Amino acid sequence: MLRPKYEFCDPSEYQASADDMDGLPPNLPVTPTYVQHKQRGQLEKYVLEMAQHPIRARMCGFGEKDRRPLDPPPVVRLRVRDDNGDFMRSEDVDIWKFVVSATLWAPHNDSDRSIVINPNTLPGSVPMYQSSPSVMALNEPVKVRNLVGTTVSNAYLLKDEHDSLNIFFIFHDLSVRTEGRFRLKFQFTVIPSEDDPRAFVESVTWSNVFEVYSAKTFPGMTDSTELSKAFAIQGIKITIRKNSRGRPYNYRTDDVQDDDGDNYDDENANVGSGAGASASNFR
Repeated sequence: MLRPKYEFCDPSEYQASADDMDGLPPNLPVTPTYVQHKQRGQLEKYVLEMAQHPIRARMCGFGEKDRRPLDPPPVVRLRVRDDNGDFMRSEDVDIWKFVVSATLWAPHNDSDRSIVINPNTLPGSVPMYQSSPSVMALNEPVKVRNLVGTTVSNAYLLKDEHDSLNIFFIFHDLSVRTEGRFRLKFQFTVIPSEDDPRAFVESVTWSNVFEVYSAKTFPGMTDSTELSKAFAIQGIKITIRKNSRGRPYNYRTDDVQDDDGDNYDDENANVGSGAGASASNFR
């Protein structure tokens, strides 16, 4: 019987290593807050929705240096209702305790794909998709994050491509180790206070299904979206391209670029200046 190409694991079996600064988002109960609208009745206070779906990416494999961000970068928008059930102006919302976490799932939302066994550590395996030489260990198979990068985003008050001010969460550096079809699950949480340390998932949204390709089958990067360009103008660290295979017009000589037209800064500095909520507070 042939071994499956990839073996995925329950996230609860994963133990973050010392150099895994992000780890996995905590498993919190989904408990929305509701407000009462005069005509429409009970409504959710926080409404999370996709502003930009990822379309494709090149798999980044099981090395520790190669990163291939999802294209275009996933972006989530949040709308908040007041006590009367009406949507508030984004600029009137206190956003500094808002965070959204991302996890990787199978196309039908039925299985978490955030954790995978490194196939190079399986008994009798031949190293595959390894960007650097390695020696196969004789220990237990190693479980690693399949969704790599910053999986928790702070809130940012930014203008979209239509010059409208909104609350956004930007995931500019997410990569996937394995090829296949996936979708992202996003969960919104308000960082708890000392007076009330309980944390809940207030709202959930899903991306469309996207494809992660091997290096040989990857069709190349897409054109930068108008939303991404609008963020870049406002100082957000996000890759912008003139065309799907050309050199980005914000290209810097210290960035890494290859023949896919992809460039990525290994420094992975924080996105923009945004709100003050910290991913470390979320954990």
